Amino acid sequence: MMLILTEKPNVANKIASSLGKPIQKKDGKVSYYIIESKNIIVASAVGHIYSLRQARPIDDYPFFDYIWVPVYKYNENSKYVRDYEKTLKKLSKKCKEFVNACDYDTEGSVIGYNALRFACRADPERTRRMKFSTLTKKELQEAFENLLPLDFPMIESGLTRHELDWIWGMNTSKALSSSVEKAIGRFIMLSAGRVQTPTLYFLVQREKEIREFKPEIYYEIYILFEKDGIEVKALFPERLNKETAEKIRKNCEGKDGIVESIKKTKKRIKPPIPMDLGTLQSECYKNFGLSPKNTQRIAQSLYESGLISYPRTSSQKLPETIDFRGILKNLRKEYSLAEEILKKGKLVPIQGKKEDPAHPAIYPTGELRKLSGNEKKVYDLIVHRFISHFAENAIKESIKADIKVDKYIFIARGIRTVEEGWLRYYGKYTKSEDKILPELHKDEIIKIEKIVVEEKETKPPPRYNPASVIKEMEKLGIGTKATRAAILDILYTRNYIKGTQIEVTELGERIIDTLERYCQEIVSVELTRHFEEEMEKVYEGKVKREEVIEEAKRKLIKIFEEFRKKEEEIGKEIAEAFKATERNNNIIGKCPKCGGDLRIIVSKKTGKRFVGCSNYPKCDNSFPLPQKGKIVNTKKVCECGYPILRIGRWSFCINPECPKKS
Repeated sequence: MMLILTEKPNVANKIASSLGKPIQKKDGKVSYYIIESKNIIVASAVGHIYSLRQARPIDDYPFFDYIWVPVYKYNENSKYVRDYEKTLKKLSKKCKEFVNACDYDTEGSVIGYNALRFACRADPERTRRMKFSTLTKKELQEAFENLLPLDFPMIESGLTRHELDWIWGMNTSKALSSSVEKAIGRFIMLSAGRVQTPTLYFLVQREKEIREFKPEIYYEIYILFEKDGIEVKALFPERLNKETAEKIRKNCEGKDGIVESIKKTKKRIKPPIPMDLGTLQSECYKNFGLSPKNTQRIAQSLYESGLISYPRTSSQKLPETIDFRGILKNLRKEYSLAEEILKKGKLVPIQGKKEDPAHPAIYPTGELRKLSGNEKKVYDLIVHRFISHFAENAIKESIKADIKVDKYIFIARGIRTVEEGWLRYYGKYTKSEDKILPELHKDEIIKIEKIVVEEKETKPPPRYNPASVIKEMEKLGIGTKATRAAILDILYTRNYIKGTQIEVTELGERIIDTLERYCQEIVSVELTRHFEEEMEKVYEGKVKREEVIEEAKRKLIKIFEEFRKKEEEIGKEIAEAFKATERNNNIIGKCPKCGGDLRIIVSKKTGKRFVGCSNYPKCDNSFPLPQKGKIVNTKKVCECGYPILRIGRWSFCINPECPKKS
């Protein structure tokens, strides 16, 4: 018998159905499939069945004694994983051949490798690999007919990342938590990590840039006129002080303008390139406000349903081996625009620069099923983007009109679409709008209706949002396409950052400032990037995993020698920031009764949370709260004067007597 191992249960179903007529079997709560005609069993893991843990109690840091253990042994929420491990152990006794059919990337390689060597006791040298980028019947059959040797370079690279992240994250987190405990006698769970901390570092740098920014006042002056029912604004092209702006206005008042020149420029705009995961996350945040983590989750669900190709890719290329015409023929059943592209001759998509040896860029498979909510939105974007890859360039015409009033030149600008090209297919997701100017002619006299002087202020650098953080991590070369969204989520969970226009909390900033002052290498982007490059070398076979891990251990030993010299000072500084952040996070607004702070309080007696006033006992204003779910302060105030909180999608006023509730 042959055992084919998949990463998720629904993928096992897809593969089994593609390779024959499977019989679904049950081992307790776990399903698996038998294809009797081919002597095949298809069974699944549920993501990582095994992960790294300390081999013995951690006595001190740095600590490097770790082993792979089943996740259910230390995580109460993963008890169900035991059933899958048990089923794999039982089924493997019947099998002599083993195939890893988990996702074809470093994580999938590690998931399959560990499950096969620990649960199935399979010989890795005799195990084979299925490589596929979509869960379509045709591709799965081809992958099975062309089994590969196990992908050891990918496995080694993945194992290196797990070991690196464990020793780095566990030791830095342990050091931070221990320093606080030694300083104030209270244990506070703090986390740091090889990628997490440098990410927080660049967010803190932006926070400081914004805070230290000193706005400067300047003035703009522009004229307004109307022609053919179109109002036109023409701007003087310099920032001015108030005196100069008022002088220009005075000189121009009551005078007509004259069109000095008109310049029209046509620009060809290429179609958007195929999407890697980072681009998809950015597009979904821009268009739908979806966090990178949610986009990744939705894309994975669409992949497992067979609707799109593998999403955790860094490729921006679509190979010509893909059946573009077949995909478009299927899509036209729901997307009539696909028919227009099919009328073209040879279908050649535009290509981006980045490649991924494991998978192509994200594309729809052509399979269709009814979707709703955010799945429908993300799928629709992917389809329209794919169709646009085969379209012609869009042509935009920009128009610049110089209008002279007195001796001053004001500039009116417009832009219009001459040829839609790819905008016809993806335009609704580009936010690209025309700005129409009326037809103007050289030497034409313009009747000025109004001259406006407007005070403006220079703006600080923009805050990062979840999508732009992912882009910056990619630009800096830290993290991976699969892990960046999860790392950002950890920063939120640990209260190091808050908001969608990301602000760093006092705790987040103090941790970075303290670490930078006492042991700068922990926050170093350069050091993190160095190890990312080393893992790439492991993948390329240029460096061994053991060499990279030994280098990391030496580096950590050196880092913590310095850390220990200032351990108590570090602990005191971080503890102060933790308390301040805790206080600030618990304040939800002002008390309408006395003006004090309304705070979320957890009762020491009952352990229940409620809202109380900071002026207690002078003010006894208090309100009950739901006891389950993460509470988010919306920073909005109800008409009755009390704060509005949110749990999940449910927003509520804390005042039970609010008139809106009656």
